[in-house]
Amino acid sequence: MEFEFLFDRPDDVPLVIDWWRTVWGDRMGDDIENAITQLRVSLSKTELPIHILATVDGQPVGTAALKQQELVDIFPDCQYWVGSVFVEESFRGTQIASALTLQIEQIASDMGLPHLYLQTISRQGGLYAKLGWQSLQEFTHMGEDALLMLKRLQSRRWK
Repeated sequence: MEFEFLFDRPDDVPLVIDWWRTVWGDRMGDDIENAITQLRVSLSKTELPIHILATVDGQPVGTAALKQQELVDIFPDCQYWVGSVFVEESFRGTQIASALTLQIEQIASDMGLPHLYLQTISRQGGLYAKLGWQSLQEFTHMGEDALLMLKRLQSRRWK
């Protein structure tokens, strides 16, 4: 498995949108072309959001993002998030989601970010708890129970 920036593979943007729609379609709206355009315009390797792909034999199998904010209406003071973690169904259970999360942590740490937040529907923290994330608060958003989690990072940026 390898990681690549979605910035370097813009032709895979429609695939990523299709993946996200299988899980979060009710939150994305019906305008697929607009979603594709918005994601393409936001692609970067140095400015948030930063989207990555996990690939196996050159084929995308999962994605994750490092974002400035998420759930700003509930947690306006929480900056720097892991989000949009998705693994293609046939590759689930192979530690790809964990690897994607760790890769985002590495990117954030290299950028000198102090911490990351994420939300998960696993009330016990699931794979994130196993990766050392701390549970902060249970909450409900759009009718779905979720858990806010935090991971403090050690900066790997050269001083």
